[in-house]
Amino acid sequence: MSEKLLEALLQLFALVAKVDGVKVEERQVIKDFLKEQINADEAELYIKIFDEYAGKDIKTSDTTKTLKICNQVNQEMTQQQKIVIIYRLLELILADKVISASENDFILTVASSFNIEEALFNDMKSFVVEDDLRNLNQANLIIIDGIKKNPDNSQKHIYEAYFPGQMGVFRIPELEMYIAKYLGDKELYLNGIPLKNNRIYNFPTGSNIRSGKTQPIYYSDVVSVFLKDQHTSHISYEARDVQYTFPGGKIGLQDINIREVSGKLIGIMGASGSGKSTLMNVLNGTAEPSDGIILINGIDLYKEEHKTEGMIGFVPQDDLLIEDLTVYQNLYYAAKLCFKDYNDKQIDELVLSTLGRLGLQETKDLKVGSPLKKTISGGQRKRLNIGLELLREPSILFVDEPTSGLSSRDSENIMDLLKELSLRGKLIFVVIHQPSSDIFKMFDRLFILDVGGYPVYYGNPVEGVVYFKKQTNQINSDQGECSECGNVNPEQIFNILETRIVDEYGKITNKRKLSPEKWYDIYQENIDLPEIEHYDEKPEGTLKKPNVFSQWWIFLTRDFLSKISNTQYLAINLLEAPFLAFLLAYIVRYYTQSETNEFGYLFGKNVNIPAYIFMAVIVALFMGLTVSAEEIIRDRKILKREVFLKLSRASYLFSKTALLFSLSAIQTVFFVFIGNYILGIQGLSYEYWLVLFTVSCFANMLGLNISSAFNSAVTVYILIPILLIPQLMLGGVLVKFDEINPNLTALDKVPLFGEVMASRWAFEALSVNQFKNNEFEKDFYLYDRVIADSEFKTSFLIPELKNKADYTLQFLSSKDPDVQEKLSYNVRLIKNEIEKLLKNYDKLEFPEIERLDADYIQRDALEDVIDYLDYLNLYFSKVNQNAMSEKDKIVAEMTKTEEDEKAFRMKQYLYHNDQLQKLVTNSTSLVRFVETEEQIIQEVNPIYKRPNIPDSPISFRTHFYAPEKYFMGKFYNTLPFNVVVIWVMTILLFVLLYFDVLRKLVDYFGNLSKYR
Repeated sequence: MSEKLLEALLQLFALVAKVDGVKVEERQVIKDFLKEQINADEAELYIKIFDEYAGKDIKTSDTTKTLKICNQVNQEMTQQQKIVIIYRLLELILADKVISASENDFILTVASSFNIEEALFNDMKSFVVEDDLRNLNQANLIIIDGIKKNPDNSQKHIYEAYFPGQMGVFRIPELEMYIAKYLGDKELYLNGIPLKNNRIYNFPTGSNIRSGKTQPIYYSDVVSVFLKDQHTSHISYEARDVQYTFPGGKIGLQDINIREVSGKLIGIMGASGSGKSTLMNVLNGTAEPSDGIILINGIDLYKEEHKTEGMIGFVPQDDLLIEDLTVYQNLYYAAKLCFKDYNDKQIDELVLSTLGRLGLQETKDLKVGSPLKKTISGGQRKRLNIGLELLREPSILFVDEPTSGLSSRDSENIMDLLKELSLRGKLIFVVIHQPSSDIFKMFDRLFILDVGGYPVYYGNPVEGVVYFKKQTNQINSDQGECSECGNVNPEQIFNILETRIVDEYGKITNKRKLSPEKWYDIYQENIDLPEIEHYDEKPEGTLKKPNVFSQWWIFLTRDFLSKISNTQYLAINLLEAPFLAFLLAYIVRYYTQSETNEFGYLFGKNVNIPAYIFMAVIVALFMGLTVSAEEIIRDRKILKREVFLKLSRASYLFSKTALLFSLSAIQTVFFVFIGNYILGIQGLSYEYWLVLFTVSCFANMLGLNISSAFNSAVTVYILIPILLIPQLMLGGVLVKFDEINPNLTALDKVPLFGEVMASRWAFEALSVNQFKNNEFEKDFYLYDRVIADSEFKTSFLIPELKNKADYTLQFLSSKDPDVQEKLSYNVRLIKNEIEKLLKNYDKLEFPEIERLDADYIQRDALEDVIDYLDYLNLYFSKVNQNAMSEKDKIVAEMTKTEEDEKAFRMKQYLYHNDQLQKLVTNSTSLVRFVETEEQIIQEVNPIYKRPNIPDSPISFRTHFYAPEKYFMGKFYNTLPFNVVVIWVMTILLFVLLYFDVLRKLVDYFGNLSKYR
């Protein structure tokens, strides 16, 4: 209290005392008041100042002076403090046992100025004036005495045998404030302070009333009488013989027994490693105990969890806040996920009222921010975390370390909030570390764990200090709190628990005087479980979850607002694609600057187009990975709460997927538009976007999987290059599939490792589509394909088969085993290749092929084969000539005039890239075919080579740059087929993500190494 304010109050006291003259009793009341506020020496100084004020002849009217002082008090004091002033003024007036009319008018003026309603003031005055509180019948009054109440009496009452006299506690509901008055001449103590007869005392949180013959009466005992009729539901909570064993076999909790009912605040304390958090998780339904049961109104929490859904709330020590949303938005979307039947207006009213209860109205539009980049204070963050559960007011609330890292003032504010909730009928368990005296006394009951999960105390907090003092025979063992100030030092308990043995040299050893097992034995001998009333009514859950689609929309909206409010995130992700597109395209925009080049840059002559296509795929993978890699890690703490509430994981994941896919769609649009424009890639923009978007979505799902599997963002970003490098190296471009380790390759197909590379499917799709379907080539592709195919048959395949047939016929009579083996090989190869031709070309027939037997070679059958090969040579030569003729006709039609010819050449330059043609036709390779495993594999012109029809209808593997794919009896164009394959891989990754397979594997191998 400031000196200026104290002087103003003295003037106020002087004014009321002067009304009927200052009496000795009134002066004593003032002195007692001053001694409560300041030390004795200063009290004497200020009583003289009071005497001066009381003796002055004030010129202005007393009413004007009173109002002026009251206005000053209003500006500097809380309403609770003003209530205390009114009580002191009433005591001052009653010092002579009489309240005159003028004194009554004066005190009414003050009360009115303090905004105290007349009805409340009258009740307060009656409480101060009445000598026998049984004469009052006020709803906000409790009487404590040793007289049993008449059943017909509606007064609130606490009976305590041998209670010395009568005590009343008056409640002011608007402020949840309590005032006590003692009527008696025996020894009675309030918080260790002896009470005087007919005096008014503040009755704060954590108070206790004691006398020599009676049991202590605690603050919660008194308050619960006031609030018991306000409880919306009655809860009995019981943990019976609960034990918990960790996966490695270590015991975490030993024989835990707890009995509690609604309306209590339970503190859980213990040294580091004693199992506090484990106990919290077991009690709240997160970690199933190894033995024992937990009952809520007789319902098994784990076996019948559906019956208790929505009853339990949990506030972990970690932040559950979305940093890029405002205080209001955090609560708003939490409420939307809990109340399906509320409309927007009801949600808004609920959130605003909750903000009011939390004292966060002024911060509602502030962004929450991170703990390192604060926008709101640490205390406000804690209150907001509690507010997430306060919205739905669960019947049972578990709070882990709510005061950790907070100032003493913030800690008290948090605990005041939790105490208020318990007084409103909630059962609240709080894990607390190093509480102050005031916080310690707020708890109705204290549960203490020792190292190893042993329970060592369960009872009243203040009595706990006495309990441990008595067990170790300390002096003043019957005093739990300071007799002068009423403070309690909870650290005494742990100092006693962990007292170490001193050796013969006076040195403290590491061995405790009493082990946890010994303290547990003492606990079993001395601590009795509280008797509670058991309720069998079905608990009412407060959680009304929306359906999965509504949850998806809420998650999506929440995430979207979070992202658009983060300007740095938006700027990087929206500018990343155009920047990379410009950088990449501009660098690879190659053209010759010689005098003979009259056209400048031409797409057709740019040798870097294949490199650009491949790097575009890698960039899409990179953007998709980086944009998703932190998504689930960032939400992991929030997910714990949403898993606890049993919200839909599928809705959450689909919302993430929808938002990331949308962002990837925008990024790839920017990339394709800018990159293709700079490089002059015309007419295939949609196809480019479709493939790059598909690849980016695949990368999104890959990023979400690693984000879900690992706990550290640093780990995830280390993994990104590890995931990208195989896509880069094994995509079939930097290292050709036919130039890798022979043990890994498959000459007629893409190697198996290439089949799982999204980069391979994407690059092949874009390359094949760019070559086949550009505006120039699409008119000639079918003819070029026939020409290339027939040329390979007439120039390489048929001559090779005929050579082998001639050789076989020449040495057919040889008896040399090696020669005979070679001849058999030749026959098998010839037969295999002719059968492939017959299978792939409907117009070809050769029934005599069945007579060709490698184990029994017949000369006439072989001669028939040679004749048939000659026929095939003529057949494919004719096919070649017809195709070339048809193509020449089209070219002639398009180049009738010189201008048409120029336009034709320009179209070729604009749409047909020479370097890409070299790549997909493999024209730079000197190897035209390879012979292996009794078959001839075409190496040249893969872009024109039709895939062989596989024996299995579900097989789709084929060579790289295949123009089409065969699957389930049909041929499909490469681009749509490859896009579908990448989407199948993406869906598979989503399934793995939904079941959290990668995280389970990481945890499994982590546990193996941990317990090895």
